[in-house]
Amino acid sequence: MNFRERVDAFWSGERPDEIPYAIYEWLWGAEREDPAWEQMFADGLGLIRHLCCYTEQARNVDIEENVYQEDGKTVLRRTYTTPVGSIYETSVNGWQGEHMLNGPDDYRVMTYIADNTVVTSDLDAMEAELKALRPSEIALSLLSRSPYQRMLVDLAGVGQFPFHLVDFEDEVRTLYEALRRPFRRRVEIAAEGSSRFVHFGENFNADAVGPQRYEEFILPVHEECIGILHAAGKVVGAHYDGRTASCAEPIGRSSLDLIESFTEPPEGDQTLTQARAAWPDKLIWCNIGVGDYQLPPEKLGEKVLAMAAAGAPDGRRLAMEVSEHLPANWRQSMPVVLEALKETRAK
Repeated sequence: MNFRERVDAFWSGERPDEIPYAIYEWLWGAEREDPAWEQMFADGLGLIRHLCCYTEQARNVDIEENVYQEDGKTVLRRTYTTPVGSIYETSVNGWQGEHMLNGPDDYRVMTYIADNTVVTSDLDAMEAELKALRPSEIALSLLSRSPYQRMLVDLAGVGQFPFHLVDFEDEVRTLYEALRRPFRRRVEIAAEGSSRFVHFGENFNADAVGPQRYEEFILPVHEECIGILHAAGKVVGAHYDGRTASCAEPIGRSSLDLIESFTEPPEGDQTLTQARAAWPDKLIWCNIGVGDYQLPPEKLGEKVLAMAAAGAPDGRRLAMEVSEHLPANWRQSMPVVLEALKETRAK
């Protein structure tokens, strides 16, 4: 099998000839000119590309961007002006700085923006990219975070949002409902495309949500939208790269097919053995811990095979990836992983 055939088998719950191993395109892209990649792709490494199938624009919203230097750092301030007020956010050297939601008036402005957001299909552009994929590449149709995760991660921030839920709950809930409409439209467009794998870019951490909020805010949106995607024959996954243990039970009841970027302790809080027990029928696309790449080659190989035995005792429903950090010693360590995974072939 080539890499794409392995992943197709993985997505189908069948046994590939060996457990797939891949890297996100933007992590590979930082070093893409290095000739060491050519041999790794020949040895079975795959490339995961994230494609967007839609564009969107908010009507009656003016967006102004200002870039300036502060303390030796590049700051981008983006201001959104609407008929009901203005909000702004900043990024510092490309990373999130100030969040745009800090008080109830900000939520009302963001609700206006959500109510006036028009989501339009861009499937033609995505389909052209899908046709150009090589056998060593797969692509997923990447959607935004679902409404609760969007408020928590992008709009208010983990530090503030729990207080907002208490201090101005009505405004939070109103925005949540407003964000559901454009999210569902993105899902409907993805359902029309030919990409088999549709991906919710959640960046989920159970400790920041908890099972009660998961049940109330995340599960209903997932169930509604996954139903649309399943009817179109899609495999649906979510980027759950943080701690998952406290929400393991409702995650197990969800219709998600695939838990992506799953990471064992110390970054995460469940081992693959625990995750497989909690989610016996789900697909798991897991990271190898960034510290494990620093192990001596023999120990790294043993770690990879132990993960394979725990997560895929029958050789099914498990794949591995580099999705969070490119190991500093990738030229030496990633070939060790590829070689170890050849041992997962059926005897």
